Amino acid sequence: MNLISNKDLYDLVKSLSKSEKRFLKLHASANKLPSELISFFDDIESDEEYTSDRFKRKGYSESLYDFILKTLRLFYAGNNASFLIRDEITNILNLFDKAQYKQCRKILNKQKQDAYLYERFHFVLELIGLEKMLITVENQFNIRNNTLENLIKEEEIVIAKAKNFGEYALLFSKINLNTRQKNKAKTQQDLKAIASFLNSPLLKNEKLILSNKALIIYRHCRSILFCRCQDNESRETECQLLVELMDAHPKLIEEMPNRYITTLNNLINIAFEEHKFKTCQQRIDILQKKASLQAFNTTELQLKIKAHVLNAQLTIYTNTGNFKEAEKTVQEIEAVLKTYKEKINSEEGIVFDYIIGIMYFYFHDYKKANIYMARVLNQSNKLLREDIQTFAKLLNIGLNYELGNLKQLNYIIQTLKQNKSQQISHFKTENLLLNYYEKLANSQANKKEHEQLIFKSLKKDLQEVMKDVHEHNVNYYFEIECYIESKLSGKKMSQLVSEKYKKACLK
Repeated sequence: MNLISNKDLYDLVKSLSKSEKRFLKLHASANKLPSELISFFDDIESDEEYTSDRFKRKGYSESLYDFILKTLRLFYAGNNASFLIRDEITNILNLFDKAQYKQCRKILNKQKQDAYLYERFHFVLELIGLEKMLITVENQFNIRNNTLENLIKEEEIVIAKAKNFGEYALLFSKINLNTRQKNKAKTQQDLKAIASFLNSPLLKNEKLILSNKALIIYRHCRSILFCRCQDNESRETECQLLVELMDAHPKLIEEMPNRYITTLNNLINIAFEEHKFKTCQQRIDILQKKASLQAFNTTELQLKIKAHVLNAQLTIYTNTGNFKEAEKTVQEIEAVLKTYKEKINSEEGIVFDYIIGIMYFYFHDYKKANIYMARVLNQSNKLLREDIQTFAKLLNIGLNYELGNLKQLNYIIQTLKQNKSQQISHFKTENLLLNYYEKLANSQANKKEHEQLIFKSLKKDLQEVMKDVHEHNVNYYFEIECYIESKLSGKKMSQLVSEKYKKACLK
């Protein structure tokens, strides 16, 4: 099948939703597709795992793959503005060749209106080009629908909007890249970098914004930057304004569904970070309901919503000490990971593994926690969610300590120390933990005689470090203060965490 393998066909078949499969069967019947091809499809669909034997007996792989792609194009064509406008542009060209100028005008006016609604500037420019051709002919028939002068002015405005949108898209890419490398602000240098973005002309002066799409990116950029410097009040304002804007222009939700979903998830995270678990759950419910909307009717977007919902629910159950519901959610996550396998991207996989590992750490199941932290550490891309991978390394030391793996503890600590010397920025708490784990590793040789003294000293030093407000961001990754208190008091960490967040359930 040239570039397409039998495994690709298997994955495509297994990715289809119920409605897509139903449409495919109807389309196959209408087009009198050979029954052998449909039987082949049914056989692949029924297979639990991919086996090459299935494909050795059949010779329909390429035909079936092409038919599925054509069916999907038809299935989504009616709900995709690009498909609709592109088809209508072809219709305009065909009608023009047939000298059906009045019909051309009707369709052209309607498509320009739709292109403006979706802010598809490239289509608007293409339609303006067609209108110039049409005006030339209309003038010959003494028909006045528009003038070349007006079209030239309109074209200049559209080009300016397209260029403006491109500038904001480029700025977002730069901010997004910077954020992926350094999530939360750790140093004054990080804060200066954030301030330089916020004070850039494009993000400081709303008067420079020429379209709603550009305004959406403007608000998204600012919300990301406010998240990094832990200004949740400003971040929430930007997120709420972005949602209100897109709700007021539903066509833009269809155009930019990922930004809409991401913003709703940001509002969930804000509520959690502000210790408002009741609000957090309400926002989870809102996001969950959005899954039924047509704008999100793709496997990618459905998975994104499911991932955000499950992550948020597991985090709440973990921090309220609800082990039963937390473990139930872990089972749901594992089912999703098994069902969708390669469709879960690496970043979502890292987040899943990390929060599951944290859950088991809090509930003192160190063996299971170690399994999930190992998954995070085994990621090949060391720059992906570097913040999470950094804390996973620290927690890996803690887990080895709790599991009594003393022989390898010093080696892991020294390796991490060498790696951290090359790290651009880090929390002071990270270095503090590393130093104290080294002391704990050495104290183990003396049969834990000094463990309590070491944790008391760590608690005192941590209180000093936490006077730096940026260090509080550490708790976003791990409740270090509750862990230390657990070691000193003998109480379960999950109990201490749930006590800390008891009032959060009321807001």
